Amino acid sequence: MSLRNILALLATLLIIAAARLYFVETFAIPLPYWDQWDAEGDFLLRPWIEGRLEPHNLWQPHNEHRIFPTRLLSLVVFNFTGIWDNLVEARVNILVAACIPLVILLFLMRQKAMYGPRWLVLVVIIAQFSLPFAYENLLVGFQSQFYFLIIFTVFAIILAVVYPGSLFAMAGVLVLSWLSVLTMASGILTPLAAAGVYALQGIQRRRVDRRHMVLAVLLAGLSVVGYSIMPQIEANQIYRSRSIPEMWRAMQYILAWPFSKSWAAAAALWIPALGMVPWLLRVRRLTPADMFMAGCVMWSLVQAIAIAYGRGQEMNGVSSRYTELFTPGLIGNAWFAARFIQINIMTRRIAWLGMVFFFLLMMGHVIRLSNDMRAVYRSYELSLKQESNVRKYLKTGDASVLVQPRFEIPYPDSVRLRGLLDNPTLRNILPPHLSR
Repeated sequence: MSLRNILALLATLLIIAAARLYFVETFAIPLPYWDQWDAEGDFLLRPWIEGRLEPHNLWQPHNEHRIFPTRLLSLVVFNFTGIWDNLVEARVNILVAACIPLVILLFLMRQKAMYGPRWLVLVVIIAQFSLPFAYENLLVGFQSQFYFLIIFTVFAIILAVVYPGSLFAMAGVLVLSWLSVLTMASGILTPLAAAGVYALQGIQRRRVDRRHMVLAVLLAGLSVVGYSIMPQIEANQIYRSRSIPEMWRAMQYILAWPFSKSWAAAAALWIPALGMVPWLLRVRRLTPADMFMAGCVMWSLVQAIAIAYGRGQEMNGVSSRYTELFTPGLIGNAWFAARFIQINIMTRRIAWLGMVFFFLLMMGHVIRLSNDMRAVYRSYELSLKQESNVRKYLKTGDASVLVQPRFEIPYPDSVRLRGLLDNPTLRNILPPHLSR
């Protein structure tokens, strides 16, 4: 790589790490939160300490998910520190999350694809990984599954793009796809995105590769198997869209993000890829970098459809924790907007249209930043109340201390929380300051 590429890579990673570190150090607390008490504390760390943890426990269901890599990371962090500390896990997640822009940029730079207007994609990468819109994932260490899912997906797409004829690469795509299935429920969409990349290659070459057809069938089979083993949570049925119009309305919120609700914004943010990919395929100018970005866009689009179906009933906004699933797609659209500018650079009457994407995306982030920060401060205030109530209980043993309004204790059930806090194994590994 050239010196310019190295400096750009280091600067990008430094900005991202510094921004995320600021939010974690300022607004995250050591006290475990919500699902951590069951899935991580009682069902993972306690059996591990007591010598009861079985290998199959690592991929047992957690709600609709499997969170296999998150459980492994939790065990690694705990065995290094000896403490069950959310703040430590959130710090580790900074490194996990930074792997995503690192891999994307290394791939682009090794492809010698970063030049001219294409450098504009750095603006989007920095914004998507530095701003606090996904504060739930940023401040809670147990949310690392979102980052693992994107990492596995990015690697699967890269293998499909760079080594399309390699059987080892195809095996790697299958493994990464299965890891995605064991990471989150929406991991079943990773094999479909990978199959989509192989389909794009067939269209580009105007011929069908039989090995790719077989692999596509296997990848589709992985998705089917993943769906069949997905736990069906009765309580979550109330969130599903009840009709096509309701799902369509939810798509309006999702595709318009970071704006709240606007088909005009949705069109402007996603049309770069939807317009450029078919045109580049028609003229056979879809490069490996383009193919990778097209795979990222496909993956985020199917994630958007899945969210619109699974969480679309009476949707009036996109949950913070889901927003990072749109990041690969928005980076991909930024890439194709830059490609549009590059191709039409000599025709200024047209080239400026590519800048509309960047202007709108940045404007969307600026508009929502104050609301995001209010949500961060509100979350932090509730976290301090949770910590205060838990400390009072550990000091006094008074059960009434835990009878508080929702979100003022770190678990939805005060009776269950009291039982967890009274468990000697869990109490001994809580952050020491809680008992002072």
